[in-house]
Amino acid sequence: MGATGERWLGVGRSLAADPAEAGAQACREALGGRTAGLLVVFASLTHATLEMAQAVHAEAGGDVLMIGCSTSGEFSNDGSGAGVVVNALGGYSAAVRAVPREVDDLYEAGITAASCLDDVDGEHRVVLLLGDGRSSDQQEMVRGAYTVAGAAVPLVGGCAGDNVTQTGTFHFFSDGTTVRLMPNAVLAAALAAPVPFGIGSAHGWHKVGEPMVVTRSESGTIYELDGEPALDVYLRRTGGVPGLETDPDAFLQFATVRPLGLARRSGEDIRIIFAADPTERSLSGLADTPEGAMVWFMEADDDEIVDATASAAVAAVSQVTAPLGVLVFDCCVRPIALGPDRTDLAVTRLRDALKPLPYGGFWSNGEIVRKPQAKGMHHLTVVALAVG
Repeated sequence: MGATGERWLGVGRSLAADPAEAGAQACREALGGRTAGLLVVFASLTHATLEMAQAVHAEAGGDVLMIGCSTSGEFSNDGSGAGVVVNALGGYSAAVRAVPREVDDLYEAGITAASCLDDVDGEHRVVLLLGDGRSSDQQEMVRGAYTVAGAAVPLVGGCAGDNVTQTGTFHFFSDGTTVRLMPNAVLAAALAAPVPFGIGSAHGWHKVGEPMVVTRSESGTIYELDGEPALDVYLRRTGGVPGLETDPDAFLQFATVRPLGLARRSGEDIRIIFAADPTERSLSGLADTPEGAMVWFMEADDDEIVDATASAAVAAVSQVTAPLGVLVFDCCVRPIALGPDRTDLAVTRLRDALKPLPYGGFWSNGEIVRKPQAKGMHHLTVVALAVG
């Protein structure tokens, strides 16, 4: 779709109990009487319904491109909560793609999703990805998309959330006509403009102790660290009590705030551990930790993890001469690490840092940024996209 008119970004939020009402209210606020070319919708699991998506689409005129997903909570300039946030963009060249969950090959799904780049024109382009939040191999989606985008076009976004219930995620999609509700899908929107987009990321974690080598792994499962069963090394180094791995809920609560850091040239990518196999003595994550990689245990810097949301957004905005607004993708496990009070503080600091720019974001099941010095999937991380 070609660009038309002046570029803008508007954000609307509603906590109305009825999903359709919340969607219509949030969309109306985001539009502010303008005509959008693309809608990006974030909705809590309670509001992630077809009726909500249809109401958003109808409020925008019924012929607009739309992507969106379920979340573990959303936030905007007005605060955070469980409802609907609509981000409306106008004046950009935009195109969208959707890949249903029935396509099991996430690498191919990434290729198909990113092919929307073929339909946009502009000196500067970016691909916004909303991934499958239940996949154990999210990196494959990014790898596939990268084969289309290449090094010159950044990939940015997040994976759909399910309020940290591990029950399943939903996506909302329209190519301008029919509105679809799609479980555990992969969506993409390509944007093009005559000015650069800004991308920032931050996490606030630092490595501790001696490094370890991943001596056996496959996709998101780590079988050995330094030649020993990975689970045994993990429990010994983190102080986990014997038998913790036999209680999946207790292990998840313990492990999500005791991540691994995967060595990169620019620092460490965070890898959340979310499950263990007491028989295989293995660890499972949501992204690839390849054999031969060097990893560390990670600890949080209290001030930096609170500031990470604002830091990522400010870094993105600093790359845009005349920023119009920001989309933010914040890991759903960070509120567990922060606690309620510091989560609220992080949102407050984001609002203060971006005044008066509009922004909309959600807590995601994995964060995406693929550009020089950032290789794809991240966790316990904040990623921001600034548009100008």
